[in-house]
Amino acid sequence: MVSGYLSRKTNEWGLNILNGVHNHAIEPALEGHILAGRLKEDDKKIVRDLTKSKMLPRNILINLKNKRPHCMTNIKQVYNERQQIWKANRGDKKPL
Repeated sequence: MVSGYLSRKTNEWGLNILNGVHNHAIEPALEGHILAGRLKEDDKKIVRDLTKSKMLPRNILINLKNKRPHCMTNIKQVYNERQQIWKANRGDKKPL
């Protein structure tokens, strides 16, 4: 168990480890882990370019996995990136 605190003297955060034993086995693969599946900058550029050319999200994901076989990205990250692209393109305009 981990306990966090804010030091009044230094105004910095600190952590106390109360029990150093982990409560589950370590996963052999990071499948589905949010950090392992995160899109890298070059992947985001690929998603942006393929979205502009009207490619479907599932085909974008296939393209990413073909370029990087060890890629752990899933379809949710592709949809989220497309949403960010649309939001950036839309700017201050609100959808009707």
